[in-house]
Amino acid sequence: MLAARSLLTRARAAGLTGTLGARAVVAGGGCVAFAAYKKAHCAPAAAAAKAEEPAPPTLAQRCLAEAVGTAIIVQGGCGVVCAAKYAGSGATIFGIACGWGMSVALAVYATRAISGAHLNPAVTCALAATGKSPTEEAPPYILAQLVGATVAAAVNYACFAPGIAAFEASAGLVRGAAGSAASYAGAFAMVPNAALMGVGGALAAEVWMTGILVFLIMALTDADTGSVPETAAPPLIGATVATLICTFGPVTGCGMNPARDLGPRLITLFAGWGTVAAEAAWVYTLGPVAGAILGATMYDQLFRGVAPKKEPA
Repeated sequence: MLAARSLLTRARAAGLTGTLGARAVVAGGGCVAFAAYKKAHCAPAAAAAKAEEPAPPTLAQRCLAEAVGTAIIVQGGCGVVCAAKYAGSGATIFGIACGWGMSVALAVYATRAISGAHLNPAVTCALAATGKSPTEEAPPYILAQLVGATVAAAVNYACFAPGIAAFEASAGLVRGAAGSAASYAGAFAMVPNAALMGVGGALAAEVWMTGILVFLIMALTDADTGSVPETAAPPLIGATVATLICTFGPVTGCGMNPARDLGPRLITLFAGWGTVAAEAAWVYTLGPVAGAILGATMYDQLFRGVAPKKEPA
């Protein structure tokens, strides 16, 4: 009896307080039956919990997320410029900047858990150059971003084509002729504001503004500092984009993202602008890539690891 009571006590300590648990322990000879019962009832539950854990996203799934996220940015950001330029929406530079910022924030929220939300070839290059992302994954990520940007730009063009034609007619522009880049500038591809600077100045400006953007992305997503809640990073990145557009939008168009320029630029190429579509194209690829690598490197060298790490709560 004392032995049985001892076994029952152990069963209760293990959580087997029901009749089935007691019988298994007493009738089955104690420890052997108890172990068998535990294995039969606990192991399947643990295995089921493990089986419910989703597998990490495949490269194809991550690239799809990059394409969708970049499309969201171009659809919303370029779309708000199209609405102002071709449909008389009345959006000011502040309204346009907010449209861009919100589009970026929403795209990051939608894709960060799947692909990390690069959504920008310059960001992908910076992460690869600083060892934060596999180098071999950079080409498929960039290709996906370009595809997403091109598809979104095609949709924008289809929606606003009559407005583009009306804009050209009112401005006396002949599509494909010298000076006709003015009819797509900003809404699709970008060209520097000739009244303020040439291509050299535009290149330097794109390096600078993209460096600021990526520096702040690194700061806002640095989990070691704990200064920014994870859920707050996307809108703060969007606010960074909006602020930079308010400053540099009238100067260069504020590219900061080669996909945002190249995708829409391809649409203008095939929509009749011809070689005019290539005007200053290299500025909006080289500048952002160089600036992004510079910004990420500067953050790593100046601030990463300097602040005390936040201890888990």
